[in-house]
Order: sequence, then C-alpha cells, then structure tokens
Amino acid sequence: MGAFDFQFCLRRVRSLTVLAAAFLAAGVAYAKSPEMTDLKVFPPDINLKTRQDHQSLVLQATYDDGLTRDVTSQAKFSFGDKNLIRFTNYTLYPLVDGTTELKIKFGGRTLNVPVKVQDAKVVRPTSFIQDVIPVLTKAGCNAGSCHGTSRGKDGFRLSLFGYDPDADYFRLTKEILGRRINLAIPEESLILEKGANRVPHTGGERFKSEDELYQTILRWLNEGAQKDQTNRTKVVNVEIQPARIVLDGEGATQRLNVRAFYSDGTDRDVTSLAVFLSNNDVSAKVTPQGMITGAARGEAFVMARFETFTVGAQVLVVPKGLRFTFPKVEENNYVDQLVDAKLKKLRIAPSGLCDDATFVRRVYLDITGTLPTPDEVNKFLADRDSAKREHLVDALLERKEFAQMWVMKWSELLKIRTADAVLDFSPKSALQYFDWLEEQIANNVPVNLMVQKLLTASGGTFENPAANFYKVESDTLKISENVAQVFLGMRIQCAQCHNHPFDRWTMNDYYSFAAFFAQIGRKPGDDPRETVIFNRASGGVKHPVGDRDMPPKFLGGATPEIKDQDRRAVLGKWLASPENPYFARNLAN
Repeated sequence: MGAFDFQFCLRRVRSLTVLAAAFLAAGVAYAKSPEMTDLKVFPPDINLKTRQDHQSLVLQATYDDGLTRDVTSQAKFSFGDKNLIRFTNYTLYPLVDGTTELKIKFGGRTLNVPVKVQDAKVVRPTSFIQDVIPVLTKAGCNAGSCHGTSRGKDGFRLSLFGYDPDADYFRLTKEILGRRINLAIPEESLILEKGANRVPHTGGERFKSEDELYQTILRWLNEGAQKDQTNRTKVVNVEIQPARIVLDGEGATQRLNVRAFYSDGTDRDVTSLAVFLSNNDVSAKVTPQGMITGAARGEAFVMARFETFTVGAQVLVVPKGLRFTFPKVEENNYVDQLVDAKLKKLRIAPSGLCDDATFVRRVYLDITGTLPTPDEVNKFLADRDSAKREHLVDALLERKEFAQMWVMKWSELLKIRTADAVLDFSPKSALQYFDWLEEQIANNVPVNLMVQKLLTASGGTFENPAANFYKVESDTLKISENVAQVFLGMRIQCAQCHNHPFDRWTMNDYYSFAAFFAQIGRKPGDDPRETVIFNRASGGVKHPVGDRDMPPKFLGGATPEIKDQDRRAVLGKWLASPENPYFARNLAN
C-alpha cells in the first residue's frame, strides 16, 4: 500500500474514532429512541351543558421505557362539526346543541372522542354551594390560615373549606348588612374589593378582576346573591387524570385534568376550581392551575381538592436521560410483579437474593421476633435442600412465638392495659382479653371473623372477654375513631370539627359512622370488676351543626336500613365484607 493510501486510511479511522467518541459523550451511541406504547386523552368523553360549561383536554403518551409525556401541545385536533363548539387553548366551549366527534392525531395514532352539547344557549343560575364556595376555597379565603380558622380573621369568619355552607351564606349576606356584599353596585362589594386588593386586605390579592374566580362571584351578585334550593344536585365523585405519571427528570411537565360528577348524571370540568397540593415539592411541584413540574428524583402524590372530595395522582421522577436496563429477575408471585413494575419506572434494579446466613436471621426476626440459636443457624446452613427456605418459613409459622408476637401487636392496637384510673380495667379483665386474643391467633381464626366477634361482643367481660373491646374505651366518638383507624386504616379525627382537609371524610361521614356505636349499654356485673355490655336499642349521635340526629352510614359506603337490629352487627357484617374496600387493604399493609 502506498504512503498516500495509508495516510488516507489513517485519517478515516481517526475521524470515525472521534465521531464515535462524540456520540458516546452525548449518550446517544447505539441507543434506540423509545417507542410509544399507549396514548390516552383525558377525559375520554366530553359533555357540555349550558353556556358556562367548558372542558379542557390533556393528552398523555406512554413509552416502552416507562416514561410518560404530556403531548397535548404536539397533537393535531379536528372536529366533525366545527359549528358546535369553540376550541381555544385545548379547551372546548359550547356554541350550538348537537353531537360530533373530536379526532386527535399524534405519533401515528388516532383517538376519537365523542362530544355532546346540550342547552348551549341556556345560562345556568350561579350556585352559592357549587360555584361561590369553590371560589372561596380556591382563593384560600376559607383556609385555616385565613377566615376558615375557628375564630375567623379581621372580624370575618368562614367554615373551614366550606363545610357549613348555610353559615357561610349568612355571614356573607346578612351578618353585617350592606357591608360584605352590595347588590346595588356589585363591583363595590367588599368581598370583591378585598379579594382584588383594591382596598387594604391582610391576605393580599386573591384574584384579579378578569379572573374566573372574580367573575363567578360578580355573576352571583348580579343574579341577586341567591341561596341554593334544598333539592340541588350534589357532587358524588371527583376524578383526577392522568393518575399515573412518570417524568423524565428536572423540568419535565404534565398538566392535570379534574372532573366532578353530579347526582343528576352531569359532569363538569373543575380543574380551574380545584386546590392542588403536592406532598413532596422536592420531587414534583404543582401550580394552582394543575401543572406538575419534575425536580429531584423521587416520588410524590399530587392531590386535588374540590368540595368534600380529595383525589390524588402518583408522580414518579427519574433522572433525566438515564440509560437503564432492568435485569431479568424471577417473579414468584403477584407481589413480586407489582414491586418490579414500580422499580422499572423508578429505574432501580431489585436487590439480589441474600445469602443463607442473612436469610435465616431475617426470617426468624420477621416471623417470631426472636433471633435463631447457633444450632438452628448451623442446621439451616448445612441443609442442601433447594426448598429449605420455604420449609423454614412454614415451620416458623407453626411456632408459638409467631402467635405471641401477633398477640403483642394486636394488644397494642386494641389497647389492652390495666390500672386505668377512669375505667378501672382490672388485671383479670386484661389477662382474659389477652388470652382470648392469643386463642384466636393460635387457632388461625380468620381476621375478619375475629374483628366481627369484637365489634358485636355482648355479655359480661369475664364470660365473653371480647366484650372488653367496649370497656377499654367507652366514649362513642373515640370508639368510632379507633375502629376506623385500626380496622380501616382511616384517620377520621379531623372530621369531628370540620371536613377533612386531605381526605374525603366530611362531618356527616364522621357522625354517621359514630352512630353505629351510639346504642351500646354498660352495667355492672355480679363481680364489681366485671362490666356487662348490651344493646340498648335506643340513642343516637347529634351533628354539632344543626343538632340533627345522624343515621348510621358506612364510611365511604351506603346508608343501611336497620330495623330492630343491633347496629354493631350491621356494621360488623359490612366491615369485613367485599363491599368494603378498606378492610383487606389495611390489613395487608
């Protein structure tokens, strides 16, 4: 080969080497682009009713690397009949009654969304409960740090997050006549002047005059500041979409869509009225408009609150541009499948199997709460059976230490104790209660049956030790709180005074659930240390707002029809049944 040819080849090799190095440095060498595996639009159907209605759209794409992307602004939208709606900023507004179809195209895929428009020329009267109170919540006026505090602020008090709309209406319209609202000149109403910060306001500017929040209150005032009728429609459900989000590092964004469903079968886009919160701003921040922005690697739950409902979306944030290949691992059951699915999204490889010495120590502690003896360790290490780990687990589950450890855990949850100054819970009662619990666990009594025995227990606490469940606590409200927390995993204490700020429970839910325990009777037994538990078949729980008697109602469930039955028996049957989604989930966790 001549000198020229050799130098030419050398330069070519050198150039290719430099080019390959450049691609490697950029992190794109030999890496294929992720492929889209799914495309979804939220909501999947659009129903517009009355002139004020509107519906925003969010389009989410999912890729084979587990990431999701908000592709709303990159898609193409077209309508079968353009005359029915106005489409602005990915939001539909009604123009003429009728039905049509929205066609969305992105990445070679097409989605068809049915669109229905009704009463496009009808102006819906502004509702104080459905429109004005959500504005006060969105603007923060009825928050605990402002006028929603128990004593109010600057002479003006609202119920926290609007749990008492009748009182809120009174305070706005009648408490100081002519001051907070001005029906003659609505624009000069103090509620608007203060909120827009046109007059001195401790809370500063809460909205601008051109904002939807301001215009909603102004429209209500122009309509005469009417109070809602008693037969108004009510919110029965709220959904947040997309509910599963995986963001590609810092700066990645995803818009949210929140829709409310009403008792008359209608739905409504309430994204602009929902209050958004993130439990982990370090990983995912959310704006008041519902825009999530990724930050540091981690997980967050973004919640949206509207009326009495709080719903959440799971947000995972992974390092931007991270190249990751999930290793092939053996999955023994559905738990492994669920764990691995989440680890794939988080870009975390599962830990490998531990060695035998580590396993035997861990399994003894987990199942029996004790450490293995040296002989037990050596015996296990010397065993050459491939299924020895499964056999050890089965053997440990049969040991008395397993039952004793779980008795100890349940004793703490059920508050088995002695020397209580108020209840005089004697050592004999505590011992019999403990022994009864140990018998249930040692005999492998299903937990649902054990819980039903506790909830329906009657008779003397010596004769039927399970009846001590109603001796260690005699306060009706505290009993209901304990049952909700121990058996359902729900902390409902907040709802005793106001609607729960971070969950769906209202004061109505709280006092209706407590009503199941309102008819428990107690009387002394033959032994002064004994208490007899019985069903009095009378009594109830009063709601502090309005002093009305509350009918028993399952948490998150229906209001049962109870005729000549022990209320506790009705509750016990529901609590551990498939109709209740909380019991099994709580115990599994």
